[in-house]
Amino acid sequence: MLYAYEMSLLKSSNCIEESSSGGSGASGGRVARRRLRMREALLQAGARQFSARGIDTVSVEDLLEEADVSRATFYDIFPNKNKLLKDIINPVLKKATQSVKELEQLPAELALNSLFKVYLDLWLEHKDGLMLIPLVDASAFEYFQDQHDVLNQALMSVLMKAEKNNLLRNGSANYSLRILARTAIPLLKVYDGHPSRDELFLDGMKALLVRLG
Repeated sequence: MLYAYEMSLLKSSNCIEESSSGGSGASGGRVARRRLRMREALLQAGARQFSARGIDTVSVEDLLEEADVSRATFYDIFPNKNKLLKDIINPVLKKATQSVKELEQLPAELALNSLFKVYLDLWLEHKDGLMLIPLVDASAFEYFQDQHDVLNQALMSVLMKAEKNNLLRNGSANYSLRILARTAIPLLKVYDGHPSRDELFLDGMKALLVRLG
């Protein structure tokens, strides 16, 4: 009888511990999901406000108001505004790098023409993040320079193949990379909202970079 009683107590204790552990796990899951939602709200607010108003003019208070989170929550997720900027831009750069690397196995002419389509696709999916890249100053650039350099290497790989095949209007992969970096995003911004945006952008980039005939 004593053994049976002890076993009964042990089972009851185990049930209580399992219930407590399950409750704690559920609570922890809710906290994690809530934190993820707040992080996403801050990323969206940052992308919208930075691209519309400029990075320096947007304060943390502006982001808190739009995302509806507290100051303590912001600094618990992001140590500073530049870290938020990094987490907005880096995914765009990684997506761009992946897309450009997929072109490396294509014939040179097809890869070059497809390169402009990569920018167009990024604009459709990550317009706010893409618009931020030309706005970043030197102090913030260090936060995503590594990923930016990886993207440039991928771009150069495609452009060097085009140079070797005499496809570039200026004959130089280096000059073409500079033109691409300085004109692609501004040109997308100019044509945004135009009914023929896609064709105008693609034609414009080809006119700048692709050798005629």
